[in-house]
Amino acid sequence: MSARRPSLDQLREQVDRADGKIAAAIDRRLRLAGAIGRTKSRSNTPLRDYATEERVLVRWQQRLTRAGVARPRSAALARWLIEESLRVQESIPAVARSPRTSGSRIGIIGGAGGMGRWLDGFLTDAGHEVRVVDPEANPRSARTLPSVAVAMDRCDIVAFATPIRLTAPLMERALERRSDAVVFDVLSVKAPIVPVLRAARRKGRAVASAHPMFGPSARTLSGRNLLLVSCGVPEADRAVRALFSRSALTLTEVALERHDQLIAESLGLAHAVNLLFLSALASDPFTPPDLAAAASTTFHRQSTLAAAVAQEGPDLYFDIQSLNPHSKEVYAELRAALDHLEGIVDRQDRRRFRELLEAGRSKLEPGPEPMRA
Repeated sequence: MSARRPSLDQLREQVDRADGKIAAAIDRRLRLAGAIGRTKSRSNTPLRDYATEERVLVRWQQRLTRAGVARPRSAALARWLIEESLRVQESIPAVARSPRTSGSRIGIIGGAGGMGRWLDGFLTDAGHEVRVVDPEANPRSARTLPSVAVAMDRCDIVAFATPIRLTAPLMERALERRSDAVVFDVLSVKAPIVPVLRAARRKGRAVASAHPMFGPSARTLSGRNLLLVSCGVPEADRAVRALFSRSALTLTEVALERHDQLIAESLGLAHAVNLLFLSALASDPFTPPDLAAAASTTFHRQSTLAAAVAQEGPDLYFDIQSLNPHSKEVYAELRAALDHLEGIVDRQDRRRFRELLEAGRSKLEPGPEPMRA
């Protein structure tokens, strides 16, 4: 006699019990994260351990792949768990840490801004002695330096995390001082500072550049990219690479002359598409409840991306569009793409429509494995 199959209610009860076990396991994991955080605090160990974060992500992907879960979803779960663990650990009062002398003395110009604060936390956790220059920084703090000139005199490395429009004159004045400091920036568009960097290179100054391809809200670095933008000064390139090489970031070298064109396509184009989506949405006749009631999966995904753009600082996004000399090329591509799509639809050309999707999909397929940090 065959075993009686469980009823729907019984299966739901089993799911509820399984959910309870998952919740209890997460609770235990976060308690363990707290214990690890207290141990780190007592032993003067940096809060972030990027190699461990990478191992956790890979471990979850391997385990859940066996259960039939797609790798992007397992990676998202792993990142969420890591971020929750960090939240718990960050809430633990820090024990007074003894000074560390193994790292470099680093000055961050614009250290109170979004990416400046991220750099500060990242480099401090890596064991460096970090100081900031920013009118918004606490002037009474021992970590605040009064000027860029003082940073150039006292630091081994000076990083510019300043607004794109303001950086060139600040960097130019900094490089006029006699200093052995390595100078680099984390700007999203390099065109405004290219003349300054080239002039400094000709004078034998140690200049380099970098571009984190994520915002300051990033909590985990596994799977995220950072561009190392070479100005042609090998010793400066090595110094900047060393700052990030022990993290979970994917590091990719890009020549200074190629950076802005690449960014116009990989960053400016993505921003522009979302800005157009927001602009079109703002002028349509439907109310938010109308759209919510009829929203498709694709609409939800696109709305999530567009909302992230809308919530970021408009000044930075405007500068990324307006200061990149290759933005006009992107706009021309968008116009041509819209005209092409409209023509295909008007002609009812199913074959061309299929070819359009196939051509685009080929650009989204994984290319050669990028250089790992």
